[in-house]
Amino acid sequence: MTAAQVRRPWSLTTRLGLRLGAVLMAAIMLAAGAIAWRALATVHELDDQALQSQARLIVSKLPADTAAPVSIPDDIVRSFRASDGDNVFLVYRGDELVSTSDPSAAARISAFMKVSRPSGFFLLPVVAGHEHGMIGLTVDAAPWQVVVMQGREQSSVLLESLTANFIAGAFFLLLPIGLAAIVIAVITLQRGLRPLRQVSAAAQLVGPSRPGARLPTDNLPDEVFPLVQTVNDALSRLDMALLGQRRFMADAAHALRTPLAVLTARLDMMEDQQELDGLRHDADRMSRLVGQLLRMARLHSVEVDVSAPVSLHEVAVQAITALVPIGLRKGVEITLTENAAARAMNGNHDMLALAITNLVENALAYAPRGSVVEVVVDDGGKITVLDEGPGIAVEQRERIFERFVRGPQPAEGGAGLGLAIVAEVALAHHGAVWVEARPQGGSAFVFVLGTGAIEGAAKQDLERAFRSPTR
Repeated sequence: MTAAQVRRPWSLTTRLGLRLGAVLMAAIMLAAGAIAWRALATVHELDDQALQSQARLIVSKLPADTAAPVSIPDDIVRSFRASDGDNVFLVYRGDELVSTSDPSAAARISAFMKVSRPSGFFLLPVVAGHEHGMIGLTVDAAPWQVVVMQGREQSSVLLESLTANFIAGAFFLLLPIGLAAIVIAVITLQRGLRPLRQVSAAAQLVGPSRPGARLPTDNLPDEVFPLVQTVNDALSRLDMALLGQRRFMADAAHALRTPLAVLTARLDMMEDQQELDGLRHDADRMSRLVGQLLRMARLHSVEVDVSAPVSLHEVAVQAITALVPIGLRKGVEITLTENAAARAMNGNHDMLALAITNLVENALAYAPRGSVVEVVVDDGGKITVLDEGPGIAVEQRERIFERFVRGPQPAEGGAGLGLAIVAEVALAHHGAVWVEARPQGGSAFVFVLGTGAIEGAAKQDLERAFRSPTR
């Protein structure tokens, strides 16, 4: 399964934004609920305060002499009667009702009043004319007892209206606020996580071709800085190890050249031709291996500039010219076919010449006598080397670009490094190399420059070959 097929969760920015938005919405809803609850409590407190004010007003008008008649001023009585029975006061002397604002309402209420009326607030159930009941307050002002009552219709209507209007208004008000909070949270998180995206982009550029590359640590949050610093330290250690490996390979290859040259010179002095041929074959193979090791060490030792304009025609001519003598000796013809419209590409001339030389050399190693090795230069930075050899099995097409991997019928003198060098040159040019079967037999090695022409599978194969350890 490829990376594109793996289902990944939503981005961290989206997830954190949604969670933060949900928390904000929940906080807003809780605050709205608290405000609504407080509003309802305030309505009840206002009712209680109104009853207390009315009761104190009635008490202030009662005579001190218990034998004196009770006469509540008409303006007070009229204010109670103006409420159409919704507000009522009753004044008791013992069990005797001595004054009331509404005798008919008092008659209806008396059936629910107890002989003993404890002081404080109380609630009457459904009363005629008051389907929501009545709330009352009893105040003792010995020898008088004042009862003030009011219907709950006004409070109920007020509460229902407040609740309905508040919920509807809160919904239409809080919905855009919540959406705006989510958008603001996402934007804020995107800006806050921008340094992490910069680190991620820099991490994609880290590789063997860019020694010394490090992840940026500017503007990183304190929670992430130690992790990035640790990764940079690990990259430094890897660079040192890689540099040591490259130096060892270069030094070893260079050190082997001198004894090989001495060995070759001594072989020239031997007289036993049969033994000489065998030893010379072994020496040639060792010399070829050392040469390829030196080439690979040079590829690794410096950062390659692939930005200069390169003519692929000149690269192909250079590779063919160097190998024409080998082709003539083996009876194989080397031809060049190119697109007249082929344009110059950015790259490194020497590295490309080395890669195409290795491809043509590999083709000559397997091409039968009397066949043709064709080098095709196409527009778009594509070079194809065609041969008429035995071909390469499907299961071997990926591994032949790994180091020291040779085919089932290895060429004489081959060391398994030529195609690995081609793969590394392609990788340095952000390109790809792969092999295909020809319909008429043989193989077609395709070398492409530039990321635009890389197929996903071919690129993965190339990177796999590059990462394969030396055996």
